[in-house]
Amino acid sequence: MSTATAVTGRGFLAALRAPHLQQWLRRKVVAVWLNALIVLTAAAAVVVAGFLAHRSWPRTAEWGPGALKLFVLWCLSFLPGWLYVRFLYVRAQAVWREYVLTLHRLGWDRPEHLPEPAENSSYHVAWAAGPHPRDEIYREKFEAYYGRLRSGRSADEPVVSAESLFPVFLLTTVLAAGWSAVLWDTGFLTSPGLVWDVLKYGFIGAYAFVTGMLVRRFFQTDLRPSAYTSAVQRIVLVLLVVAVVHQVVRGMGAPAVSAELALAFVIGFFPLAGLQLIQRVTAKVFGTVMQPLKPQYPLDQLDGLSLWYEARLLEEGVEDMQNLTSMNLVDVILHTKVPPGRVIDWLDQAFLLMHLDAAEREDLKQAQRAQAVRHDSQPLAGPAARIALRRFGIRTATDLLKVFTRDGAFTVPEHIDCLPLPECQLRMLVGVLAQEAKLSVIWNWQRNDTRAY
Repeated sequence: MSTATAVTGRGFLAALRAPHLQQWLRRKVVAVWLNALIVLTAAAAVVVAGFLAHRSWPRTAEWGPGALKLFVLWCLSFLPGWLYVRFLYVRAQAVWREYVLTLHRLGWDRPEHLPEPAENSSYHVAWAAGPHPRDEIYREKFEAYYGRLRSGRSADEPVVSAESLFPVFLLTTVLAAGWSAVLWDTGFLTSPGLVWDVLKYGFIGAYAFVTGMLVRRFFQTDLRPSAYTSAVQRIVLVLLVVAVVHQVVRGMGAPAVSAELALAFVIGFFPLAGLQLIQRVTAKVFGTVMQPLKPQYPLDQLDGLSLWYEARLLEEGVEDMQNLTSMNLVDVILHTKVPPGRVIDWLDQAFLLMHLDAAEREDLKQAQRAQAVRHDSQPLAGPAARIALRRFGIRTATDLLKVFTRDGAFTVPEHIDCLPLPECQLRMLVGVLAQEAKLSVIWNWQRNDTRAY
């Protein structure tokens, strides 16, 4: 009997050490922590706002709506943290392989210095032909953002640490506290009036943006602890901006006050809108000269760059086109998980636009309404040059070089009867772009066959 018990015990311990069971236990432990934080926060709100404030527990007739509010609070607070747990054990496996293939297709380094690609890819032959130094800088970059890999060359799953989970726990606590304040008294939906009601609308707007951003990053295999830190920072910023905007709106008349709640929700989505409003009012009242918040070459002028992608690039320190063209491309692709072809296209556009005059969006719209862009031998300035190139089908730097260069020299093809820009301006623009070293990465990407994926 003792021998059988010992054998059973060893089998149980071996089962506990099984990778799949360990993964299951880790998920359960993290879920327990998330639920505990939500329960503790909700309980603290009930005690502080209920018992200590009114010296009595809620009446029996309020228990039904209160239970529904607690369920809604749990769902809205638990969802963001649950997304991260699911991401680690469902989607993280494919991130490493995609990252390695992107490095090889970009031609970022010599094949033997890059990690081993998939055996069924066209890059594996070139990698296997050369020596393989023990320089794992690309692997270290990956592990710095996705956790330590378990084994050799395969990325089965990152190892979860308490440090990586702390931002997730922090955001869960902040959301539980915020929804406790919002759901405690829902009268603000019908008869708002106090500054707390305005802050509630700002929090709801920030939550809508944060959850949308986290869900998108989950499906794009880009969900990292930094996303949760950014979410906490965004919620705090929105609440502070809404509190200041409330003081500004109070002096702008009755129409502005009636639209303040909608403005608070919009600021939750676009905190920059609130900051710009504060800046304009401050400059108008005090006559101060403040540096504009919007850069000369904003990212929103790039084709295909939406609000979500702009916020993601901003999180990585890419605030305008100049930052995009000067950043390490591999870091941008690894950190943001935006499809590499899309980042390459944005970079290609940015190189061209950075060599043209800055133009506001309104100026571009006015230029587009014009029937034709006329020019003589003088260079075109402002939005006219951008619109002229676009009307000829040129939207990126490589588009321009493909048409007007041959063997590295400026050449006007014989089949072109008219030029989009004066020849002197076009010749100079092509000469400058041809010397851009980072365009070689874009050329490598375009030359490599997409079937290698």
